Amino acid sequence: MLLAIVGTERVVVGRCSEGLFAFSDSCTHKGGSLSDGALVGCTVQCPWHGSQFDIRNGRVVAGPAEKQIKIYSIETRDGEIYVKPLQIPAMGTRRVA
Repeated sequence: MLLAIVGTERVVVGRCSEGLFAFSDSCTHKGGSLSDGALVGCTVQCPWHGSQFDIRNGRVVAGPAEKQIKIYSIETRDGEIYVKPLQIPAMGTRRVA
């Protein structure tokens, strides 16, 4: 696994049998650094309390975490890896009567 800063966020790039994936470095349970954990197959385990997450989609595989981790778009071009920061959807305007 490789830890990178994308925008203002700590992002981990990990490789499993299905390719490269990028995900948030912060465990959703208590904020442990996932880059300090173990990646087995496509599952990363938090070193603090053992929560496990699927790096392909962010879902919780085993608790105590209950909320999935953020995942990021990743692209490889000319041997370089590009990770796109999360896009926050723009709030639409609403007319209030």
